[in-house]
Amino acid sequence: MMMPRRKTSPILTVFCAALAVFVTTVSAGAKEKGRVDVLVLGDSQISFSAGPPYLEFFENLTAHCAPKGRAKAAVEKLGARRTAAIGVRSTSVHSWVARKGGRKDTICAVDKKYGVNAGAFGIAGNPKRAFVQIGKGPDYQFCEANRSPLESALRAGYYDPDLMVMAVLGNGADRWANSREAAREDARALMKQVPKGVGCIFLSTAPVFSKKTNDLRALAQENFQAAFPKNGRCVYVAGFSEETRAVIEGKAKYFRRRTDGSVKDPLHPNAAAMRLFLDLNTPEICDAVRDVLN
Repeated sequence: MMMPRRKTSPILTVFCAALAVFVTTVSAGAKEKGRVDVLVLGDSQISFSAGPPYLEFFENLTAHCAPKGRAKAAVEKLGARRTAAIGVRSTSVHSWVARKGGRKDTICAVDKKYGVNAGAFGIAGNPKRAFVQIGKGPDYQFCEANRSPLESALRAGYYDPDLMVMAVLGNGADRWANSREAAREDARALMKQVPKGVGCIFLSTAPVFSKKTNDLRALAQENFQAAFPKNGRCVYVAGFSEETRAVIEGKAKYFRRRTDGSVKDPLHPNAAAMRLFLDLNTPEICDAVRDVLN
């Protein structure tokens, strides 16, 4: 025998509706807190000049990739995307994947001179550079015990990106140029520590002013790129190349200069150089995005 339905009180109806809205709002807020769609991690090139160009490029992947017929479905799947870029002083892959010791300290030890060791862009929606100390503040908790900075940054419920871009080269140049085994060790650790479901691109960074320095980086890249397995967790994009060397290396206009025109900082290409660097590498980056997100 069916029991007659009780009439719901109008007050109860309003309360339930309000509660549903509240729960939905809180859940969405919890999901969005600290979340980015694209997270670029790297070294001081980001801090000095590359941060804003990286933000512009990856926040506008559809505009950069779709006109060239590349990665259209993959980038459209991302929809409107939030990008953050964090560059930590003299770091490379072996710093980001270290779970203890001096290599991890490169990221986690407080800078004795400045008290900060990183430049961050796009955190909490702020596109301007913020100088920060990794390990301090809720957005930079990359220094957990028994975890590498990379593992901490990518842990579930924290930054939780769809795509992680590791952009380094120079600070690993001596290590990789002198040891293929070290290059293999770093490549394996990077592949192992990127969680399933996170697309991963390794982007070797822009050439610097000096030919001698770039020659060493070319050898380092040769060894490190060879260590990347095909169909692995990460896709290698050789941003450092003969093409990008030809247009940036030795060109004073792409570096910070003194009043007399001489180069003041030969290691950090300026924003104009970085925009050119990304423009030249757009086809390869778009192909990599398609591969890792599909």
